[in-house]
Parts: sequence; C-alpha cells; structure tokens
Amino acid sequence: MTHTTLEEAQNLPHGPQRLALVEEAVRQADLSGDGEAAYEARKELISSANYAGQSEKMLVAFAWCRAYLDEHEAELGAWEQRGLAWYHKWVLIATHHFPQIPLERIQNLHRDYADRIRALGAGGGTVPYFDLQLALHRGDVNGARTAFNIWQFARRDHLSDCPACEAQTIADYHEFTGDDAGCAAQVQRMLDRGMSCSHIPHSTHGMVLPALIRLGRWDEARRHHEQGRDLVAGDPDHVTAQARHLEYLSLTDLSAAQDWYARHVGWAERTTELDTRLDFHLAAALLFSGLRAAGQDTLTLTLPQDLPGHRPDGRYAAHERFERHAGAARTLAQAFDARNGLPYHAHRLERTLALADLPRPTPA
Repeated sequence: MTHTTLEEAQNLPHGPQRLALVEEAVRQADLSGDGEAAYEARKELISSANYAGQSEKMLVAFAWCRAYLDEHEAELGAWEQRGLAWYHKWVLIATHHFPQIPLERIQNLHRDYADRIRALGAGGGTVPYFDLQLALHRGDVNGARTAFNIWQFARRDHLSDCPACEAQTIADYHEFTGDDAGCAAQVQRMLDRGMSCSHIPHSTHGMVLPALIRLGRWDEARRHHEQGRDLVAGDPDHVTAQARHLEYLSLTDLSAAQDWYARHVGWAERTTELDTRLDFHLAAALLFSGLRAAGQDTLTLTLPQDLPGHRPDGRYAAHERFERHAGAARTLAQAFDARNGLPYHAHRLERTLALADLPRPTPA
C-alpha cells in the first residue's frame, strides 16, 4: 500500500496535495512496521516538503532517516550514505528558515555534514559553499568572504549543487558585498548561457531586481520582472522571488502591486519558513508605505479570510497594513539576529524602504 501511495504522489506536481499524500504514505509505512518502506517514504517526504515550502517537515523526516541509516548501514551501504548526503544539504539550508533553531545546532549540522562527506571522499567544494550560505544568511561579512574565496578554488564533485544554483550563489554574494553591478553582470552571464534548473531562472529574475533598481537600470529591471513574474506566480516555493517582484511593482505600478500582493500574501503568511515570510513582510511594507505617500490610505483588496487583520468588507487602511507588515518584519528580524549573533536583519526594513527614495523611471 505504501508503494502505491508513493507512486500516486509522485505523479502529482509538487505542492500541498502531493505532500499530504506522501505524509499518508509515511503513516502507512509506520503502521506496517516496515522500516525500509518508512525510510523510502520519508526520503520522498523530504523532497516534497522542500518543494512545497514546508521545510520544517524536512527536518524531522531527515533526522529519522539519518538515525535509521546509521543503524542499518551494513544493509544499505555507502551508496545510500551518498544519497542521504544530498538531503543533508537541503537540511543545512532549511535550518536558516527557523530562528528557534539554535546557531550551535546549525553549526553542528555543518560539522556533521563535513565529516560524513569527507569520509565518502567528497566535500572539497560543498563544505565552503554551505559555509558561505550560512554566512550570507547571518550577515557575516568576514565569514562570507573567507568561505567564498575557499569555494572558488575548490573542485566540484558529485555532491555539488547544479552549475545554475552555484552561479546564482555568486550573484547573491556580489549583492551581499554591495557590488550591485557584479550581481547584475553575473545574472546576465547565467541567462546568456541558458543556465536553468527547477529554481532557476525562476528565482533569478526576482533576485536581481533590487540591484538593478539601486543602479537605476529600470529598463533591465522591467525586462526581468516581465520574464520572471509568471515563473513564480502562485508558487509557494518562490515566496522570496514573489517579494522581489512586489518591491519592483511597488515602485513602478501601485495598482499592479496591490493585485500581486493580494494574490501572494496568503502564501507568505502561511509559510512556516520565517526568513521567506520576512522577505514578503519587507516588500509589503514598501508597498503600503508607497500607497500612503501617494495619498491612497483607503483601498479595497480581496484578501484570504484567514489572513491576520482580514476585513469582510475588503476595505483596508494603508497605514494599518503598513504597521502590520513593518511590525512583523521587525519582530522576525530581531529573532533572527538574536539567534545568529549579528545585527544584520534589523537593518533590512530601512534598506528596503530606502528603495522608494531612489530616482524613479521617467514615464513614457
């Protein structure tokens, strides 16, 4: 029965429905007492949760799989250790989403990953690569620089992320260091080479928008927005990209920005991945700040009924929505900075709102 349920799930696109079916397969396997079936079902759960934007479910499933594999390594062998190491990489990134996970635990997961894959004869590239990802999340400038330089001289191996993901990480690093021109140039190289995967160029078009806006390259920003918006619209796995597109629209078309906000705020408020929720709160604060500046303090929006502050009549005050999103952004930023030990996220709201002070494109 578990096998049949998994097959049925795998025929569905990634999303909540597929994830729910995989969870049912895990339940069936546990009831049957078949440990190997439970292991396989949980591996599928890790993947489905990752692509459904519910990575908290990955963490529990991975911990179970890691314990099971360590207990049954003689039967499952080194090949399975290599396979589970790929999921370990996803877990390293997933821990960033949750400020309730202590930094020490995250660092221990990084050390465990490094020890395990080096025992498998790999890791020269992925260890500094994931050190870089953690440093970027924390706002650790020195740590990011060190990890980036080590990674650039490391060899790729069978556990390396795809070339498209690694190329976008280079763009992320350039933006993080304040090199907006370098970020934009790296993204253009990616597109010129046709680099792609399940997340790219979906997220790429959105991630480069703030850099282009700060550079005043509005025509390029418009092209990226037009090329990327439909790739991420309505997808719960691309909330951060949706936030970047909301920022662009908030500076260029307040009416379209309201429509985009109404379409995506439900996903942003429901996701348990709190760093992506923070991204959307920041973009929404920019939108409602812009509406207030334009004298549009009362507006009509069709928002999900379970949204905090939902009004049955659909009438909302821009200043109340601004305070809701700005306040939530500050609270989440404080939680991440307290966990990470660096005052990085606390400044993101002012940096986002400062986009509105930049020169705008001249109307045609």
